[in-house]
Amino acid sequence: DSTYYSVTLDNTGESHLLVFLDSIEGLEPGDEIGVFDLDGVVETAEPGETPEYGEVLVGATIWDGEANTAGAVAEIAAIMSVDLSEFNGPVLNGAVEGNDIVIRVYDASEDMEYDTTLNLETGGSFGDLFTVVCGLGLGNDDCDDGGGEDTYYEVDINTTGNAHLVVF
Repeated sequence: DSTYYSVTLDNTGESHLLVFLDSIEGLEPGDEIGVFDLDGVVETAEPGETPEYGEVLVGATIWDGEANTAGAVAEIAAIMSVDLSEFNGPVLNGAVEGNDIVIRVYDASEDMEYDTTLNLETGGSFGDLFTVVCGLGLGNDDCDDGGGEDTYYEVDINTTGNAHLVVF
């Protein structure tokens, strides 16, 4: 069995975690998820060379539809670029911190690749602490918009420009 998305980058030791939740609709077991940086480092540039930037597949997985107890169906550790040029070292291939995360989906049953519109619970750029994807815009999937059954507190505050947080 071959996969549609095949990451060919060398692992750099740096990664960005993406978590895909069970609220995502429109995927079937066997469909593939590809994580892209549209302006990442295409291949490692040796010291003194200028890095080439462009579209890079930095992570991929196959959707199995089985969620863990936290509601996560899939996790991807996207490969991050590492710039060691300050120390006369190479610029390693991968996603560049601060760039937007782009997800594409390969529908195995239709043999078609689709662009997505991300619905995020947290994160969204490479280099964020992590990214939680709760929808891909392929169905009626959506993140919790507040006020739902999982909400502990719902607070409406008039904006004054000043804030003071007290935690008990």
